[in-house]
Amino acid sequence: MDRWLARLISALERLSRGGVYVGCAMLLLAAGLVTFEVVARKLFHFSLSGADEIAGYAFAISIAWGYSFALFQRAHIRVDALYVRLPERVQRVLDVVALAGFSVVIGLVGYRALMTLMETLRLEARSSTPLSVPLWIPQSLWLLGLSYFLLCIVALLLRASLALAQGRHETVKQVAGAPSVIGTRTEDAPVSRSAR
Repeated sequence: MDRWLARLISALERLSRGGVYVGCAMLLLAAGLVTFEVVARKLFHFSLSGADEIAGYAFAISIAWGYSFALFQRAHIRVDALYVRLPERVQRVLDVVALAGFSVVIGLVGYRALMTLMETLRLEARSSTPLSVPLWIPQSLWLLGLSYFLLCIVALLLRASLALAQGRHETVKQVAGAPSVIGTRTEDAPVSRSAR
């Protein structure tokens, strides 16, 4: 089971890296579009309507897809002033509790995003801008990113919980530990391969 979870996490991590590259490209294109729109308006009195709207969608979608990459890189903020002073076993339990809490919060956010999308589909809502974008398109991509993030959290939670139940504290530390405890992650030591 642990090997299967490790392989799953490795695959999820690779996909999250791809999502970050796509999100980065979207943000760069959006920034270029907004820059062109500002320069064109200032110099040539010409405006691309909707550049800011497209940039907003790109930002929301890329952020949602970037969450999972940040999870694997341990880039999410954890307040660990007390945590580092606790015994190792307590730290490992708190690592699992933190992932469980994170999954609940993101589950609630994802649920609200799903409800928003369902309402959008029911109303056949479009943006109230000259582009008149069907809102289900950016909302679906946003929800997909949040859902993928939740899947990644649950996969890490399952592996950390299994390792904790088996007394493999080093695996729990590598899968879910705070960066202050395990050190800075590098490209050569991804979460999924560091503790088999």
